[in-house]
Formats: sequence, structure tokens, C-alpha cells
Amino acid sequence: MSEDLANKPRRRNTKEKIIDEAESLAALHGIEHLKLQDVADKIGIKLPSVYAHFSGREDILAAMGSRISKGIGQLYIARPGEAPIETLKRSAQDLLKMLGEHPAYFRLMLRDHSVPMGYDPLNHRAAVNQNFALPSDMRDMLVRLQHLIDKACKDGVKLSAEDFAGCVHGFMLVRLSWLPTRVTEDGHVYVDHLQLQSTLDQIINRLLCA
Repeated sequence: MSEDLANKPRRRNTKEKIIDEAESLAALHGIEHLKLQDVADKIGIKLPSVYAHFSGREDILAAMGSRISKGIGQLYIARPGEAPIETLKRSAQDLLKMLGEHPAYFRLMLRDHSVPMGYDPLNHRAAVNQNFALPSDMRDMLVRLQHLIDKACKDGVKLSAEDFAGCVHGFMLVRLSWLPTRVTEDGHVYVDHLQLQSTLDQIINRLLCA
């Protein structure tokens, strides 16, 4: 593939535009203030056109949740020659960057945590009476994470992948939510995550007793 083709912006279909604009509005105003009419107005389409692609707001949030799950599911994959602790830190920084550049993601994740059984869009729970099951890509990610932790921890130190993710990912969600939301000249909504990078590394060092 030529460099020109690789760098050429991907053409978005209407469904992708709806998700993208919903993300932008939710990042700026919050999940609960997301209105489909605002999404339609931002794109320049009629409201029925939104319903032609999604059954409602929760359906759009489900699509947003799928993007989050896909991003998190690709974390903690070691590169050739990379030490386990380097993979852990790099992946954590990658997640911090993803959440900082897409504030709607951490806002949706925090919303999910506010309900004991979680919202369907993020955790794919169809009903409160069904058994909870993580998507396969998330389960695989936790297995990779545990393998890296076991290799990175000093002798005698035991740490589960769930506890690591709770501390590291939980830190990101809370701290990012405390930072001001900013908008670039071209309309991109973001949170300045760079100021949290060094603290994130320190947390990982302490968890692993490195």
C-alpha cells in the first residue's frame, strides 16, 4: 500500500458519522445530555435518518461501547524484545491516550459503573438475571495481563489482573473526569492526559514493587 493511500482519510458512512458525532457531543456535554436531535443537526440530516440506523440513544451507546471494548481488548500485547513491565506501562499509556482523546469513552465507562449490574451498552448484559460474562476479547486481554504481571512482579509479590486493572484503569477514569474538557480549532474534543503519564508509571511501579 502506498504512503498516500495509507494516509488518505477514511470515508465514513452515515452510521459511523452518527457514532462519531454522538461521541463528540457526549464528550462535551456528558452521556445523560446526549440528544439524538443534536446528533442529527450536527451531521446535517433529519432525525428519522438517525433512527434508520439505530433504534435509539442506547443503541448508539452500545456501538460506542463496542469501540471501547475493541480498544481495551487490544491492550497488553508484548512487542518483540520488550520486557513485561515495559509492555504493561506502554499499554497503560495507550489506554490513557485513548480515553484522553475520546472523553466520551471514560464518561460512558463511569456511567456503567454507577449501576450494580451495569448498562447493556458496555458490558453486554442482556438482563439482570443472566450470568455475567465478559466478551472473549476482554477475557483474552485479562489472560495476557496476568501473564505479564506474573513475569514483572518481584519474587513473592502476588497481584491479580483484576486488581491491577482496578487500580490502573480506575485511576484513569477518575482523574480524567476531574480534568477540564477542551476543544481544538477543528472541533476535536479531548482531555489533556499528558499530565497524568508520570503518575501512571509510578502507580504501576508500586503495584509491581519494581
